Amino acid sequence: MRRRLGPEPAGGARVPRRAVTGRALVLGTLVVLLLVLLASPLNRYFGSRGDVGHAAQQLRDDQAQLQTLQKQLAQWSDPGFIQQQARLRLQYAMPGDTVYVVVNPGQKSDIEKTSDTGAAPPAGSWNQRLWDSVQAAGR
Repeated sequence: MRRRLGPEPAGGARVPRRAVTGRALVLGTLVVLLLVLLASPLNRYFGSRGDVGHAAQQLRDDQAQLQTLQKQLAQWSDPGFIQQQARLRLQYAMPGDTVYVVVNPGQKSDIEKTSDTGAAPPAGSWNQRLWDSVQAAGR
């Protein structure tokens, strides 16, 4: 059997207990205070973890690009590769080579495109043409 400390209510009615005790209120206040105080450092911590992951991915990408560029540098150090690229890209030919240019029907070759501008050569000396262009720009 339980003993009550203090006066018993009249008529045997029970006194309702408070829903929130003093201890619960203090504990709740401490939890809220800790959450407020730790919110900013936790936010920075998780944000920095994301930044570290992003930086690690960037480092892997940069290392892969560095390896690719080092391979290209090794290729361009080879005189045979340079000669091959000059032949492909610039259409250079070595002495004694016979060069053929295949053009589709109805199209002009690159040589014909550059030599055939369709305009007559300008008349007059170069200084007269220069002065005419300055006057035309002033209008």
